[in-house]
Amino acid sequence: MEPYFELAYALESKSLCFFVGTGFSMHITAQKAPNWLDLLKKSVNEIEGGNKLLEQLFPDDKPIMPLEECASIIQVKMHSEGKCLHTELAKIIKKVKLSDKADKVKSFVNRFNDLKFITTNYDLLIENELLGLDKATSYAIGYPVNRQPIGVQVYHIHGSVKFPKNMVVTADDYFKFINKPDYFSKKVQTLIEENTTVIIGYSLADINFKSILNNLRANRAHDINRQHLFYLSRSPVDKHVKDYYDKSYGLRVIDNTNIDNFFATLLQKHKAIEDCVSDSKKLLISVLDGSEKYTDEYLKSYNSFFEIIATLSSNGILASHSKVIKFIKDILQRKNDFTSENGAWVQYDHLASWLIHLGSIMDMKNTLLEKTYLDAVKTSFGNMSKIKYYGCSWDAFQTWKTHWNDLTYENRVMIREFYKNESPSDDAKEVMTQ
Repeated sequence: MEPYFELAYALESKSLCFFVGTGFSMHITAQKAPNWLDLLKKSVNEIEGGNKLLEQLFPDDKPIMPLEECASIIQVKMHSEGKCLHTELAKIIKKVKLSDKADKVKSFVNRFNDLKFITTNYDLLIENELLGLDKATSYAIGYPVNRQPIGVQVYHIHGSVKFPKNMVVTADDYFKFINKPDYFSKKVQTLIEENTTVIIGYSLADINFKSILNNLRANRAHDINRQHLFYLSRSPVDKHVKDYYDKSYGLRVIDNTNIDNFFATLLQKHKAIEDCVSDSKKLLISVLDGSEKYTDEYLKSYNSFFEIIATLSSNGILASHSKVIKFIKDILQRKNDFTSENGAWVQYDHLASWLIHLGSIMDMKNTLLEKTYLDAVKTSFGNMSKIKYYGCSWDAFQTWKTHWNDLTYENRVMIREFYKNESPSDDAKEVMTQ
């Protein structure tokens, strides 16, 4: 529900990573960077009789087979002429330069010197132009691994133009990459495991990458950090597609947002929280140890729960730990109790927002939090109303109605199953049957 809040905490805690694809390079070059199809088509121009091969491989601009297989065919033809596809592709890519439209991204990246980038792109636009060589450390197949990195770290998992012959281009290259995992393929999983990661300008078509995501999803099924993965889409994404991304890969979608707006919003949210992150962490540790306790005044504020959860996630504290489970159960129970006090109207909406947020980042089924969570949902559903009348919260109904689909697929199923043995109001039925 508040992805930017979590991302801002990860940014301040130095645990934010970006996985960028072709769409990112196209954005920062004002669409001058060629996509994979365009890159192969341009390379064909370097072959004698290239127009004929172009028509054979890409009739009506559509490849007749997977692009890596088209690349293999082009490579064979180039070899017969004493040329190398990888080298020709590198020549094309090196000509691409940053656009003035990259200013917002450039400003953001230069403000934080501890970001991490994973990229399937071969270009060096991030380290050479967005940042500058003295502000970044670049890694790729063929590079020696730098054990004393400087600034932003950029991992080119498919190679880079600095060492063209090591670029993953043809079908044979991909088979070797997938079947003989090297430092970089393993490093991707480690980086995503250890950081909050945003996928930008990437189509999720890479089967190897999807396998990594699926493994991570399975490992974190019952942990707050299990959905520390975000997928940025500039277009609206259908809820069924979001459910698929959630269930299969543990991805939370930020849709209808372009790259510039994403970085601008993240920067704005970071400015709002940067002064309180250190204090939030210190207090959280004390509360978990039992030496401190959150005051009622703090927990009655709307943002308190988001701060607590973001601090847990950004510091890698597992929700499966017994102390954390006890702690979250206590917070939910106290918030639930606040709704029964006089003049507690605002608490109804708070509780709904908290439950939606927690239910959007963690599957509750078969965990020690399940009963507490469902009891709080029952309270929230029982205190909301579509129609404004005394004793029930219209705001809470609107929150549930608007954000029901933010819950994970498994949590929506769990709540519906729970209400098969209950008697939900018509308003609750309207929320659950969206």
